[in-house]
Amino acid sequence: MIARGIKHITSLPKFIRLSLAVFGTGIASGLVGILCHYLLEFIQILVFGNDKSNLLSQFNSVSPFRRFAVLLVVGVLASLFWYFLQRRVSLLSISKAKQLVGKKSPNFLGQSLHALMQVAIVGAGSSIGKEGAPRELGALFGGSLSKALHLDVVDRQLLIACGAGAGLAAVYQVPFASTLFVLETLGVAWKSKNIVIILVTTYLSAYCARPIVGKEAMYQVGKVSSDPASLIQVIVLVLVITPLAMMFSFLAKKASKSRITDKRILWTMPLSYIVLGGIAALYPLIMGNGQVLAQWLFSGEVSAYLPLILVVKGLVVCLLLWAGSYGGTLTPSFTLGAGLGFLLTSCLEIFGLSLNPTLGMLLGATVFLGITLDAPLTGIALVLGFTGQGGLVAVPLILASLLSRILKNRWKKKQ
Repeated sequence: MIARGIKHITSLPKFIRLSLAVFGTGIASGLVGILCHYLLEFIQILVFGNDKSNLLSQFNSVSPFRRFAVLLVVGVLASLFWYFLQRRVSLLSISKAKQLVGKKSPNFLGQSLHALMQVAIVGAGSSIGKEGAPRELGALFGGSLSKALHLDVVDRQLLIACGAGAGLAAVYQVPFASTLFVLETLGVAWKSKNIVIILVTTYLSAYCARPIVGKEAMYQVGKVSSDPASLIQVIVLVLVITPLAMMFSFLAKKASKSRITDKRILWTMPLSYIVLGGIAALYPLIMGNGQVLAQWLFSGEVSAYLPLILVVKGLVVCLLLWAGSYGGTLTPSFTLGAGLGFLLTSCLEIFGLSLNPTLGMLLGATVFLGITLDAPLTGIALVLGFTGQGGLVAVPLILASLLSRILKNRWKKKQ
């Protein structure tokens, strides 16, 4: 019967099988976005209570000791989980899964549990990004569906990449930015066929998840405008933030490549969460993937300790990755860039320049994301999508991204 089913599938025209895989990947990735949304919300309510005013209020609603205790427990449980999982399952990154198409398939259950654990630890206050999980789950479904429909290797690799972009689109409701992400970072050629397939999967995924995830921008930001004086703001921010973003990117990648997976993880990961918990007990702004800190800044809040908070945030992300945690750096990068943009704009105002601090945050986030993702177009689109901006504000963001790219390339040539 199985052989008959396989024969029936392979007898379908390739266009039909490819279409089924594309629409199936989009819908499955949308469901992934819904699952991640509910899991994150469930964990946050479980450990911090049901204060729905905002996430910072949830963190503040519990005692400093509880924040510390939650993160300690998370560190212990996550270390045990990843230690035993990696003894039994060979975890594959999205890029590795693409390379091994036709040779080795990911362990579906193991990879799924691995991804969901990433969401769970972020819900409990871990300082790394949650975006790795929906990307990995979307890619897993894209690869599995295309394999079941007996597509060729090239199309299966494309569907894995599409699934990754669709998962990102579902969780953050940024389908256009997710399309650019696939094209810029996952080795997919800029061909019309590929672009159409990616657009279908990302927009379908975002549409499917929208009733649950919501269509509102992630950050509540008023409409931002720019003026000729913003050119000075762009130049200064690019010159200062680009090397800092390159430094963070280097440290984060080095930490991920050196990630501890052997028995040492049983003490390195809990210890890293003790460090995070100790800081979070005093400054809950450091908790989570960075969304809390970024929204706090967009709301007009300030702190004399902001430079220190940003440095600690960046170092903690690298520490957690090195100690054995898995997760992304997209949202932390956005937050670090926004914070630096705010600080530098405030410094420029000391010299009598009247500049928009919110624009400074958008510029900083654009530069930082463009460098850490190595995807300048994606960085621009993500910042616009995350903050609900549009129109002429895109012009200074494009200029900042272009100048940052030039600066980065010139730096590389000197190495």
